[in-house]
Amino acid sequence: MSLEKHIGEIRAGIKAGRFTNEASVSQGVVLRLLDALSWPRYDTQIVCPEYSLEGRRVSYALCHPPGKPIAFIEVKQIGQSEGAERQLFEYAFQVGVPMAILTDGQEWNFFLPAEQGDYGERRVYKLDIVERDIPECVARLSRYLKYDAIVSGTAYPARRLRQHAKTIVMSHATDR
Repeated sequence: MSLEKHIGEIRAGIKAGRFTNEASVSQGVVLRLLDALSWPRYDTQIVCPEYSLEGRRVSYALCHPPGKPIAFIEVKQIGQSEGAERQLFEYAFQVGVPMAILTDGQEWNFFLPAEQGDYGERRVYKLDIVERDIPECVARLSRYLKYDAIVSGTAYPARRLRQHAKTIVMSHATDR
């Protein structure tokens, strides 16, 4: 099944009120999309559910290489993600992951936790899969959450561009 069809069915499920708690969002939305985005969701060393961090847990750690988190996904019940950024950022800082994602299944917030500024300034994209058209949803989910994009680092180029710009500025400063 194509990503477009998955998104269409998820949208219909959200509108019909089928995702009533975090577990149903995790299973019916997040895992379904991870599978469609080429994540080996049955390999718990790559898609690690309930990843433990000193007595706390993040919903999913996406790992590369296996067992080493490269991104976190925190899942909340639909309409209940407000204010969960702090919890997600604490997790992200503790391990130093470059990408952090907060979702309630309908709204997806993609963050670069190591950047400067408040949570909003570190958000690279906010996607509402019910409000946006399906091609936009496909493009953004593929861009920020596809397995190859996260593993290769292309899911978060803004960070790389800033690092590159700092390197250029520093090299010009030392040339003087």
